[in-house]
Amino acid sequence: MKPYYQDDYVTLYHGNSFEILPTFEDRSFDVVITDPPYSEYVHENFITTKTGGLKQGIKEFDSFTQEELYCAFAEMSRLTKGWVVSTLAYQHAFSFTQNPPVGLRSMRVGVWVKENATPQFSGDRPGHGWEAISYLHRDDVRSKWNGGGHHGNYVSNIPKSYGHPTPKLLRMFEDFVVKFSNVGEIVLDPFAGGGTTLIAGRNQNRKVVGIEMEEKYCELIAYRLSQGVFDFTF
Repeated sequence: MKPYYQDDYVTLYHGNSFEILPTFEDRSFDVVITDPPYSEYVHENFITTKTGGLKQGIKEFDSFTQEELYCAFAEMSRLTKGWVVSTLAYQHAFSFTQNPPVGLRSMRVGVWVKENATPQFSGDRPGHGWEAISYLHRDDVRSKWNGGGHHGNYVSNIPKSYGHPTPKLLRMFEDFVVKFSNVGEIVLDPFAGGGTTLIAGRNQNRKVVGIEMEEKYCELIAYRLSQGVFDFTF
């Protein structure tokens, strides 16, 4: 398959991950770092301050059923040599602790606390204000990482939108890259979205392979990679 974008570090494919991932051999990648689509519930109840607290939904890309999510992570377990690190809706992250995807074990659930998250406009309950991070590892290999005794939690503002509805913090993903891989290793992101994993990997001297189904986001990723990205919110 011809890449949509390629440079010395990054290879981006435009297509469906469920069709592209099976073309890779087992353990083709040192680590998977990704942000897959959310559940239908999260998509339908997406709220942002830009809408004055009204539900607007996420319409730019399709949601995932739980079956699709488990299938995707089972394929990631086949392809990684060790870790699968993923931001997730908390319901899925905690379900993985009780019922992990095939070939993986849940090592820890971390959190990304968003200091500028949308408040609870109804005022009848606390706002949510955080997102789960699932740290998974192949179940047939002993785990190791470069983080020593550090925790896996992050506190920051949500970055300004760069053209994707669910922007991720570049410095957080750079930290994932540094702590879960080594220089020269290969990172996979099957759901590249706005390209944060790809940029983070390139910034930290890792080769990165990304897959994105929506062509408009492939175009966005190629633009971001060609322009260079600076993010000082961390």
